Amino acid sequence: MSDDLRDYRQQLQTWLAGNIDRYPGADPDMDTHVTPERMAYNRATQAKLYDAGYAGFTFPVEVGGQGLTLDHEQVFRDEIVGYDVPYRVFSVSINILGATIAQFGTPEQKAHVRKILRGEELWLQLLSEPSGGSDLAGLLTSAVRDGDEYVLNGSKTWSSQAHNADWAICPVRTSWDVPKHRGISVFLLDLRSPGIEIRQITELTGEAHFCEEFLTDVRVPASCLLGEENEGWSVLRGLLAIEHAWVGRGGAKRADFRTDVDNLVALARDHGVAGDVGVRRAVTRLHVALQAQRLVSARVSAGVAAHQLDHNLGGALKIGNDDVFQRIAEAGLAIAGAGGVAWEPGDAHAAEAATAYLTSRSASIAGGTAEIVRNNVSEKVLGLPREAGPARDTPFNQVPHN
Repeated sequence: MSDDLRDYRQQLQTWLAGNIDRYPGADPDMDTHVTPERMAYNRATQAKLYDAGYAGFTFPVEVGGQGLTLDHEQVFRDEIVGYDVPYRVFSVSINILGATIAQFGTPEQKAHVRKILRGEELWLQLLSEPSGGSDLAGLLTSAVRDGDEYVLNGSKTWSSQAHNADWAICPVRTSWDVPKHRGISVFLLDLRSPGIEIRQITELTGEAHFCEEFLTDVRVPASCLLGEENEGWSVLRGLLAIEHAWVGRGGAKRADFRTDVDNLVALARDHGVAGDVGVRRAVTRLHVALQAQRLVSARVSAGVAAHQLDHNLGGALKIGNDDVFQRIAEAGLAIAGAGGVAWEPGDAHAAEAATAYLTSRSASIAGGTAEIVRNNVSEKVLGLPREAGPARDTPFNQVPHN
C-alpha cells in the first residue's frame, strides 16, 4: 500500500470514529424491512459521507465525484465494517445508475449524479419484465411520442427497493417494425409520476425488497430520454458492463470477501466440527478461491479503468464472483447440517447459513444469467462467433411473444 493510501486510511479511520456510530448486534444495513425513520437516517448519513469526501470515489470531479481510484474505494469498504453506514442501500443507485448517467447523460441529466451520491435521490433499474426473462431486448413496455412528452405503458418486475426509490432508468420499446435491438429507448423515470403502481414481492426467504411496477399512461418529458431514440441498446450494454464489473469486483458485498470465510469458521465452531479434516479443507479451498477472485478482480478492474482491458471482462468477474458466493453458501449449509434447516433459538450462524443459501441461488440469475454473461464474454472479448438467433434480423412486430 502506498503512503498516500496509508494516510487516506488513517484519515478515514479518524473521521469514522468521530462521526459515525457503531452498530450493536446485526448489521442494520442488511435489513430489507426499512422503516421511514431508518430511510431518513440512511439519507442523512449518506449526505454526511458525501460532504466529507467519502462518496463517489471514482466518479469524475465535474459531476460531483472525488476523482480517486478503486483502491481508495476498497479502503473505504474495508474500514466501514462495524459502522452504521448505509452502503448497501445506495450501492446500486450510485455504482450502477449514477455511473451510467455520468457516462451517457446530457449535462442537464448529469445534475442528478451529485444528488445520487448524496443520497438525496435513490435510483434503481427497471430492466426485467414478466414476459422477458433474461431476454432484455425482448421487452414489451412501450413509449409513444406525444409532443414534448412520451407516454409509457407496460410492466416491470424484480426491481430492488423500488418502494423506497425516487427515480429509475427504464428501457422501453419505441419502434416495433425493426429488429428488437434497434427499437429500444431508455428513459430517466420519476417514480412519483402519475400512473405508476409499485407492489412488493414476498420472496422465498420471507424478505420483500423486490418489487413489480405497473405503468399506465405515464407521461415522461422528452428531456428524460437517455441517449438517442431507438438507440437505447448501446446504453443498456454500457449499463450492464458497468454492473458486471462492479458486482465482479465484490462491490455488491458490504464487507471484505474474507468475512464470509470467518462466518464459516464461526459456524463450524458452533456446531462442533471445526476440527473435522473435511470441513477444514473445504474452508481452506474457499479461502484460496476468495483470494484468487479478489486478485483477479483487482487486476481486471484496474485494467478496465485504465482502458487497457475490454470492459466486457467485467462479465467474467461476475461469473467468478457468483460461483464463489454459491460455493460458500453451499458449504455453510453443509456445515450447519440439520441446523441449517431447523435451528435452535439464538443460533444466528445457522439461520444466516440457511438464508445465505436461499439467497445465493439467484446470484447467477440477477444482473444477467450466467449463460448470457458467458455469451457476452465469448463474443465481445474472445471474438467467438455469435450465438445463433433465428429472429435477430426480423422486425419485432413479426416475432412471436410469450
